[in-house]
Amino acid sequence: MFGLMLLLVPFLPTARAQSLTLEDLQESVGRHYPPLLAALEEIPLADADLLQAEGQFDLVVRGRYDSDSLGYYTNRRWDFSFDQPTAFQGLSFLGGYRLGEGTYAPYDGKLDTRSGGEWRTGLRLPLLRDRAIDRRRADLSKAALGRRIASLSVQQQRLVITLLASRRYWDWVAAGRRFRLAQAVLTIAENRQTFLDESVKGGLLPAIDAADNRRAVLQRKGQVVEAERILQQAAIELSLFYRDARGVSILPLPEQLPEGFPVPAPLAGSQVGADTMAALQKRPEVPRLEAQREQVQVDAAHARNQRLPGIDVIAGFTSESGAGVVRRGPQELKAGLSFELPLQRRSATGRLAAAEARSRQIRQREQFARDQIKAEVQDAASAVQTAFQRTLVAADEVTVSRELEDAERTRFELGEGTLFQLNLREMATIESAQRDIAAKADYHRAVAGYKAAIGTEP
Repeated sequence: MFGLMLLLVPFLPTARAQSLTLEDLQESVGRHYPPLLAALEEIPLADADLLQAEGQFDLVVRGRYDSDSLGYYTNRRWDFSFDQPTAFQGLSFLGGYRLGEGTYAPYDGKLDTRSGGEWRTGLRLPLLRDRAIDRRRADLSKAALGRRIASLSVQQQRLVITLLASRRYWDWVAAGRRFRLAQAVLTIAENRQTFLDESVKGGLLPAIDAADNRRAVLQRKGQVVEAERILQQAAIELSLFYRDARGVSILPLPEQLPEGFPVPAPLAGSQVGADTMAALQKRPEVPRLEAQREQVQVDAAHARNQRLPGIDVIAGFTSESGAGVVRRGPQELKAGLSFELPLQRRSATGRLAAAEARSRQIRQREQFARDQIKAEVQDAASAVQTAFQRTLVAADEVTVSRELEDAERTRFELGEGTLFQLNLREMATIESAQRDIAAKADYHRAVAGYKAAIGTEP
């Protein structure tokens, strides 16, 4: 009888709420887990950095008013201008309007304009330095790569968090199975106590048998208390991941425990090989390092460009309108060429050397990350295969233990065995059932680790 009930322990019906599934937990984590929500804020932060970098190409408008009064020359001057940098070859467009009124000294005649003022437009084009890349475009490229890095960082944190949540879930399920097992074996001992007490009163059994069973009842009550504490602890740890729509943690109830563990299955060798190759593409670590290296390459390209001479072409056109006499115009086309070159160029050379060193450093990290991913997939696959084999051995052990227990019970009922020996067989069956629970929990934790190793959310 006891062996049959132990066999049915994983399937004993209980008054239950809706079972908490791993999918429910993962959905809760994805929507409401605070550390993951905090990690997601890295993307808006990266978007803000990108917007800031784009802001370096904003149209800049300037205005100024000057006047001279109480002196020999009295005048007023208004000047408005704009500067529009672009991402094309470092080209910038310039323009504006100015108006000068009053009288001017001969050496300030350029400040005077006709009554309608002077309109101007022009451009600035670098020929060497800042043409292929400049600080604005470098910052913009790095910010765009930073957006990708932030997304990959969130993906990596999501994998870690989901793996932790999955492991806590299987810890909770295992604790629940142990608690139900402890309750079941206590019930068996309590039911037997009633039978033994009546047999002792009828003189069919010695009093020591009833006393020994009372000891077993007390022992199993202690095991129930201990198992309940472990279940409570596992539920509390799981509640950190399981939350409602407001983000408030929910303590899962024993009634929400699933009926049992999903049936274990082995990994195929061909699947492991394919998953290893896929992991190199799906895991975020390598792409994240690649994006960081691209950022460094942008720094290197900018540093190389800054070693070139600064040769800029500036061209403009002005047009005056209205009445008045000024000694220029009314239309003028102006052009100029500027040259600049720090002879040692040590600043740019130092930045280039630093960027190249960081690039080599990241390359080494990339190589190690690939090797580490391969090793993690292989280790996770080994853990799954080993755990699967343990589940088979544990299941066989439970079967054999139950057969021995049933045989010992038959001997006891025929008067050929003792209650002490039967209790020993029962404890052996309980221990084998506990090992079976541990093996199944280890298997599903290993599966979660394998999924995370290949870049799939557990």
